[in-house]
Amino acid sequence: MGEIKKYPFPTEQTLSNKFCEKNFWKCLYDSAADILHYSIILPNNVKPIEVRPVKTKNGTVIGHYIAVDDSPYLEVFVMYEYCEFEMNVSDWAEKKLIKMGELVVSHRLIEGKSTGTYLDALTSRKLNEEETIISRVTTLKDSVGNGNGANYFMAIARCKEKNYEELSNTILQIVTNWDLTNKSQWQFGELLQKFSYPVDDKVEFYVPLSWEMGFDESYIHTSTPRFVISHLKDEQNGVINVFFHQSNTKKNHEEIAEKFIERLKGLKGYKTELKEFETVKLAEIKNPFIYSMYRSSGTFENDGLNFYAHLQVVILKMRKGWYYLELIGSKPELESYNWEANKRCLELIIKSFNNLDFEEE
Repeated sequence: MGEIKKYPFPTEQTLSNKFCEKNFWKCLYDSAADILHYSIILPNNVKPIEVRPVKTKNGTVIGHYIAVDDSPYLEVFVMYEYCEFEMNVSDWAEKKLIKMGELVVSHRLIEGKSTGTYLDALTSRKLNEEETIISRVTTLKDSVGNGNGANYFMAIARCKEKNYEELSNTILQIVTNWDLTNKSQWQFGELLQKFSYPVDDKVEFYVPLSWEMGFDESYIHTSTPRFVISHLKDEQNGVINVFFHQSNTKKNHEEIAEKFIERLKGLKGYKTELKEFETVKLAEIKNPFIYSMYRSSGTFENDGLNFYAHLQVVILKMRKGWYYLELIGSKPELESYNWEANKRCLELIIKSFNNLDFEEE
């Protein structure tokens, strides 16, 4: 695979207010349901060619705009997809871009306080041997109401590669100046439920409502209580095992990992492979009640049962003990959002662990 070509990826707007007032107009979209209404800033020469919702294999386009004069080709789309479960809109968008044949050449993740990560990406796609299209993509999501899923949105502005450098700031203006008109106060795909357990250092965190929480009775008389948080639909999509080590008798995360991972390696017929643990920077954790965090990922498989799962392990050091979180679930695939829902649930647990207000300082 060749080296990915670099293109300008501005994140700060350099066009003056006076220039924008003269050369852009505000499009107010209201040609679909109220929850789909949005506004977007477009150049004066970019006009709507289709505003009725149009279903495609990758989602529903609810706005299609194009340059109507003899200036360089510039095209803008706004599209969305309804999804039942809570996940990062960035993970949803990355999968969409793969299915659309787009190669991400630059990107940044924008993190909401509690609502997950949003994607701002620059992509390229070859039309033929001579012509490449460059697109800039940004994302939004919003609840459809009562925790019954969310609409995941994407705005795309694209032009020909040869014109991208001169249009890069115009495109930035478009994709960073759009928003939902009737945005709700709840930008989650689901309602959240609180987990609470009275160990020495009381443990509380959130998980999405579609996840079931249960206590493993076989651990009731041990010093390391185990909870099983399961995501069930037509079949089991993911399980997060949570172990509480209630004392500081263990010196480091390696001892905690050895204590709990050995039980996986001892299961007959199963094979566990795990990368070396990495230490997560405190600035990345964004939870002031976590003293330190370690993570690893790998696979958990059983050839005889045709069982192949993604394994992710997170170890948290808190004020009065260690906490071991183990996600076993679907591997990433194009045809479902199971992996994305599992990833988001684990992230929510970590960010809200004894931090129900999602403090970040």
